[in-house]
This record gives sequence, structure tokens and C-alpha cells, in this order.
Amino acid sequence: MTTSPFRRLDLELVVAASGDEALAMVAAEAPALAILDAEMPSVSGYEVASRIKGQGGCKVVLVMGKRINADQMRRVAECRCDEVLIAPMTPDELYDVVAIQLGMPRRGSERFSIDLALIGDDGVHRVDGRVTNLSVDGARMVLPATVGEDNLIRLTVKPEEADAEELALTGRVIWAQPHGDGTIVGCSFENLDELARARLARLVQWEIVEDTERLRVVIKGDITEATNFRDLLPVMVGRVDFDLSQVTYMNSLGVRAWVEFLRAAPIQGYEFHACSVPFCLQAALSNSVVGRGTVTSFFAPYICNNCEHEEERLLQSAAVLAADGGAPPVFTCVSCGGDLELDDLPRRYLAFLYRDSPDEE
Repeated sequence: MTTSPFRRLDLELVVAASGDEALAMVAAEAPALAILDAEMPSVSGYEVASRIKGQGGCKVVLVMGKRINADQMRRVAECRCDEVLIAPMTPDELYDVVAIQLGMPRRGSERFSIDLALIGDDGVHRVDGRVTNLSVDGARMVLPATVGEDNLIRLTVKPEEADAEELALTGRVIWAQPHGDGTIVGCSFENLDELARARLARLVQWEIVEDTERLRVVIKGDITEATNFRDLLPVMVGRVDFDLSQVTYMNSLGVRAWVEFLRAAPIQGYEFHACSVPFCLQAALSNSVVGRGTVTSFFAPYICNNCEHEEERLLQSAAVLAADGGAPPVFTCVSCGGDLELDDLPRRYLAFLYRDSPDEE
């Protein structure tokens, strides 16, 4: 927690040497997050977690060893902790968990808004609309107006990052489909120079994150037939950590583009961190999606069978594999206090964890 990513968060860190000391510190400091060793002296981490969660207002991450039995998994569920980590972990893995639990932006998650305008013979007219997909080649959007093929549309991309420059793009409509009182439109960008292309790629497709142990590449948005990883290949050197938490959709043609990219990338090895549910669903179907890499952490859909509350939880692969039978952890529902369980068959959703060799089909 002394590495540069944590220092930028400006956190106040206090350390307890035992369970009793941890409980006293929590009472005195009222922290937002507690990271607990499951096997602390005097009072176990399970008991400390249970008592902290009983008071409310504090997130709890429980750190466990590499071998977890059924009794320990039962105690994890009973203590109502928010996350399980397996030691040892890297600073980057710990950072991911801390940022998610504290509701802070993770690295590479730059946000932006888009203003739309129609370009006609009588000038430029702003129009309300919704961009449903944005790539370096074009955009798909829904507009509350009648728009035909060959019309020009101006997109102004406004990053939320302080002092970041806006990016003005001009797209030509290549297809248009009536939709109620409006139009679903697909446009292709015209005269996009290399600098604008690189800025757009950073916003919508990938970002290289600094201050990490290894080269870390954040993949963003939809991975479809329109996705091209060509511009990313030159920076793929050494060992790479892929952050896939922002992959929002992945279809079969996108899988093909992704697999071809992994095979062409001149890298020694790679790991996947915080894999999104869409990525996991494709990885469960074919080993090619993971290739020669290893999934270290991933999001999984959880549901409470009592009140039907749904949410996604970040799981550590090591925590699942270390448990007897490879069972995913059970958490406590924040809505009703019932059991929050994986909303899928474990062997089906977690298939990417149990394959022995990559699928080269």
C-alpha cells in the first residue's frame, strides 16, 4: 500500500497487530475499509469481520491462505465480508479491490460525454441522441430525427478529465434505419488523422496504464467485427496484464478479432484481471479467448434467492481454486441479509478456470 497508485488515492492507513486491536481501531477511527487477515491472533479475522459488518458502514476484505476448506468457506459466508483475497497478492491486485470497494475510479476508466449535431446546407444544428457504440472507425447512434444515408454528423467527445481537450469528429451516415419517430444510424468517420485516431482509441478501445509492476492494458467497450487491435500491437512487449473490467459486449466476430490479436502479439506472457461478465461468458465457451494467459480475477453475477437482489462481485481465481471442490464464495445480500450466490452453474460459468490447455481451434 506504499506504491504510487495508493499514494495518489491519499488514503490514511492505520495498522493493527491483532484482532482486539483491530476492533478498537475500528471503533475509534470509523474507517471506510478494513483489510483483515483471516488468521489474526487473539480474535480471528472471521469474528472481527462479523462484528465490523454488524456495526455497518465499513467494507471488509478478508485475506486468506492458498488452501481453503469447506469450513473456512462457510465462515466466509457467515462473517458477511465484502471480498476475499488470497495471499500473496500483487499491489495491482490489491489496488483493484480497494478501488472497487471504496467506489473510486479504477485506472484506465476515463469517462466522457458526447454532443451530437447534424451538418446541413443551412449550417450545424445540435440534436439530442444516444450513441450506442463508438469505435475508432465510426459510431452507431439513435437520433430523434429523420436522417438519411450520406448525411454528415458531428460528434464532440468531451472527456471528464480536468483540462482534457475535446475531440471533434465528423461522420458520414453509411446506413440508416427508421426507429419510431427517429432513426438508428451508423456512420463512418472521415479524415481522421493519426493523432485524433490515437486519442479516440485511448477513450473507447484501450489505454496503457502507468505505474504498474508490468505493462497494463485496459481494454474498453464492445469487441465486435468493427474492433481492430492493429494499433495496439506495437506496444505489446514483455509481459502484459490486461484489465478487462470495461469490456461491455463481445460477439463471435469480436472473439475472432481478439484471438487473432493474442496470437499475433509479440509478448512473452499475459494475465487477465477483473474480467467482465461478457468476457467470462465467451471465455467459458472457448479456451482461445484466454489463449496462453491466466485469469487472475473476474466479475461474476450473483443473486439473492430470498429477495432476488442482483449484483456483480469481483472474485479472485485463487480463492475459487483453493476452495474444496472449486466452489465460489457465498456472500451476504445487502438488501435482506440472505445468501448471495452465483447466478449460474459454477462449472459452466467458471469453465475457463478448469481447462488444462488452450483451445487452438
